[in-house]
Amino acid sequence: MKALYSTGLLIVLLAAISGCGAYSFSMSGKAAFESLNVEQFENNTIEYQLSDRLTDAVIDAFINDNKVQIKEPSKAEAIMSGTVVSYRRVPHTYDQNDIVTEYAVKVTLKINVVKADSEDVIWEEEFFAEGIYDANTEAEEDGQNRAVEQLTVDILNHTTQSW
Repeated sequence: MKALYSTGLLIVLLAAISGCGAYSFSMSGKAAFESLNVEQFENNTIEYQLSDRLTDAVIDAFINDNKVQIKEPSKAEAIMSGTVVSYRRVPHTYDQNDIVTEYAVKVTLKINVVKADSEDVIWEEEFFAEGIYDANTEAEEDGQNRAVEQLTVDILNHTTQSW
């Protein structure tokens, strides 16, 4: 299992380095707007720094993707806001002695995108991600990083890809 996970992680990293990080079946790959302001995400959990990390990761993803420009609120066509609505760390796998070998960090994030000039809702979605980490060799933060990365990819794809 560990070898399969390591191989999968290596493939994802190589794809990201080569510029193939986001994949879509979309022909257009165009967002409904060209500029966006991302407000600081709110947090309804005890993991206070998680909303800061998610906000920063989403902004960085849009900047790196370069399909939608990040702008200040007065110059943006759309405004994105979000709330971390749940966070849990749960045992994921056990060994033969019923000792936890992997944990899963589970994060739910609600995102809302509105038109800047009218506040009409463009889209609203709840995203869920799970970051699994090895209990013996990694920390909870590693699971958080994996969940943040998945949420970021999902939000970017939902915003920039036309299905």
